Amino acid sequence: MLIPPVLAVLGAGVLDLGFARWLERVVSVLQRSGTWRSLRFSAMQAAVSAVVCIVLALPGAYWLSHYSFPGKRVVQSLSLLPFVLPSLIVILAVLSFYGRNGLLNQLLGTDLVIVYSPIGIVIAHVLFNISVALRIMASGWMEVDERYREVSAGLGEGPLGRLLHLHLPLLLPAILGAAGIIFLYCFVSFGIVLIFGGVRYATLEVRIYQEMFVNLNLAAAGALAALQLAICAGIVFLLQWTSSRRRIGSTRGRKFVVRRWDTVRRTVRWACAGYWALLALFFFAPLAAIVIRAFRPAGNWSTAAFVSLVTGRVGDRDIHEIIRADFGELLRTSLGIALVTATVTTMVAFAAARALRGRRVPMLDAVVSLPLAISSVTFSLGIWLLGSRLLPGVVLIWITQSLMAFPLVFRSVRTVMDTFPIRYTETAQSLGASLWFRVGTLEIPVLWRGLMNAFTFAFALSLSDFTAVFTIGRGEIVTFPVAMYRLIGFQSFDVALALGVWYIVVVAVVFAVIDATSYAREGQGL
Repeated sequence: MLIPPVLAVLGAGVLDLGFARWLERVVSVLQRSGTWRSLRFSAMQAAVSAVVCIVLALPGAYWLSHYSFPGKRVVQSLSLLPFVLPSLIVILAVLSFYGRNGLLNQLLGTDLVIVYSPIGIVIAHVLFNISVALRIMASGWMEVDERYREVSAGLGEGPLGRLLHLHLPLLLPAILGAAGIIFLYCFVSFGIVLIFGGVRYATLEVRIYQEMFVNLNLAAAGALAALQLAICAGIVFLLQWTSSRRRIGSTRGRKFVVRRWDTVRRTVRWACAGYWALLALFFFAPLAAIVIRAFRPAGNWSTAAFVSLVTGRVGDRDIHEIIRADFGELLRTSLGIALVTATVTTMVAFAAARALRGRRVPMLDAVVSLPLAISSVTFSLGIWLLGSRLLPGVVLIWITQSLMAFPLVFRSVRTVMDTFPIRYTETAQSLGASLWFRVGTLEIPVLWRGLMNAFTFAFALSLSDFTAVFTIGRGEIVTFPVAMYRLIGFQSFDVALALGVWYIVVVAVVFAVIDATSYAREGQGL
């Protein structure tokens, strides 16, 4: 399923131009200075974003792993919020807070212009990906044996010496893993760079889209996609190598201590509280700015922007014409696509995890991680080239989103599946229970909470997707991110903010229903 769409993009134009002319155009594209300028900028902004994420997240990862502080569970839950938000929401948040007319300039009385530049791209990417660094490095800290610290302290080494000579070397695989994943996400970022970078700061991902749909140069798009794929595949290989290095050695007998909050020194408590306060300001001040500015479109409190989404009018502008859908249709389309995608992805991931339960297949992680090496633009273009004349656009979007989300959902489901006691299945088999009976009345009920977590993750990834819908839908399929993109493009910024608030409300309601349902079943002993 992955290879044909990629080959369709890589070989785009061969049939129309012939191999000789196609090869000539490919060489011409690779000789352009703009191609290598885009490659350098892609790598630079991704590297800077990854480094900033690592530096900012390192203290938080330590405190998450080593201390049981008040509000820890809330921090762990909310830290994933930016990662499951659409890139357009992150863009609106950055514009609302850091833009020329943003909340930060209003509070400081300044006129800073930092958004439509590499700085704005890095800010958005850090906001989007710092939760990844927190999670991965916190897990890495927990793999460091506490006895090493005790021996180091017994030899008279101070905290700074232990950090430099003990902890950081042991944490290096986790740091490299987190940095590699963040670099990969930022390297293939599309929506954020498209809006904040434009033509001047275009990455390879944006160039691929421009060559395919603006310049109609299929050969150029294929050449750029091949270049990007080679780089991403190399990064994924390094990530897998780093991950395998982290798994070397037994965890049996490892000692790890989570310190109670009342045993921690006061200075450490204040430092921890100050860190999370500053991180919360960085995270949620931009999101709060969306809400504030949506209700203050002209500096006065008003619900005009929200009303216009329903009525479709702002002055002489037809909002529904700009979006190309009314609000009800937009809501139905967004939720419908997300529900189907999440259902299909979770079912396939469950079947695959069940088939592989108890097995450790060499190279499996590399195969499962292949979608991470393929940019969403490249894969979406390939699906569109292969299936646009065979299947409706919405079906192609389901397929694309399911395949792109599968690696993360599969890993989540497989982790849950590994906790299922095999003796339950053996007992049911000995009593003559059929496969469907075991799955429906035993495995799914026992694993329900974990499966719902995976479903929710897949749902969020689909609902927040911009690239597949924008690339495959071609203006005919409108979801929240596409509608927000069009509103921003037509300078209807206040209405885009109101739509962003609606998105946050819809996601909160849907997640609350899913969460309550899964907990309710747990309460019934399921």
